[in-house]
Amino acid sequence: MKHFLIFAGTTEGRKLTEYFLSKETALTVCTATEYGKILLPEHSLLTAISKRLDDKEMYELMEKNQFDGVFDCTHPYAVIVSENIKKAAKKANLEYYRILRPKEEIEDEDNIVYVASMEEAVEYLSNTEGNILTTTGSKELSKMLALPNYKERVYARILSNPEMVKDSFELGFQGKHLICMQGPFSEEMNTAMIHQFDIRYVLTKNSGKVGGFIEKVNSAKETGTILVVIGRPTVETDGYVLEEILDGWVDFVW
Repeated sequence: MKHFLIFAGTTEGRKLTEYFLSKETALTVCTATEYGKILLPEHSLLTAISKRLDDKEMYELMEKNQFDGVFDCTHPYAVIVSENIKKAAKKANLEYYRILRPKEEIEDEDNIVYVASMEEAVEYLSNTEGNILTTTGSKELSKMLALPNYKERVYARILSNPEMVKDSFELGFQGKHLICMQGPFSEEMNTAMIHQFDIRYVLTKNSGKVGGFIEKVNSAKETGTILVVIGRPTVETDGYVLEEILDGWVDFVW
C-alpha cells in the first residue's frame, strides 16, 4: 500500500485527501492549525498532524516514515512554506508534487487597485476614507494597525478558529468588526456584507476560482466598491492542477 505525505490546509488539500482515501491509500496529512485538522475526514488510513513545521521538522518527519511521495497543497501565497517542503523532500530523496491553484485572470477595471504586498496595501488605504473589509485572513492582520482609525474603519473577515479569534480580538478587532466565517463566499454573501457594513474598500488576494476571488470581483463591481488586490509573490508553473490528478493523472504515482 502506498503512503503519501500531504501538506494541506487548503480546499485542494482536503479534496486530494478525500480522493486518496477513496483509493484506500495511507496518508499523513499536515495542517498548520487545529482548525485545518478538524476539517479533514476521519479515516483509519489517515494520520493528521496539526502543527507549523519548519524545514528541519519536515525533513525529520520524512526521514522517519516510508513515504512514497510528498504533495504540497499549501496556499499559493505561502511561498516560504513551499520552499521548505520542496527542500526537505529533496533532502529526503522523495518525489515532490506541487498542487497549483490557477490565478484568476480578469480584465482591468476602474474599481480594481493592484498592490505588491500587505504593506503597500496599507500605505494605499492610509490615503483613503471609508470602511474597509479585509479578507486576507488573520496572519497579517496586525499590519492593519498602521491605518489611522483602524478600529472604526476595518472589518476583518477571518476563520472561526479560537486562536485566530483571540489574537484578532487582542489587536482591537472586536464586536461587529470581527466576522468569523468559513469561506469561500458567494457573490450574494459578499454583496450583503458590503451593504451591511457600508464598505468602500475590499482587501483581498487573488486566491483563484477555488478561493472565491471572482465572486469578490463581481460583488465589488456591482456595488461600486474598490477592490484592493495583493498580487501573488510568484507565478508558479511547475506542478499540477488538482483536476489533473482527480481526472486520472494520479495513476502515475501508483
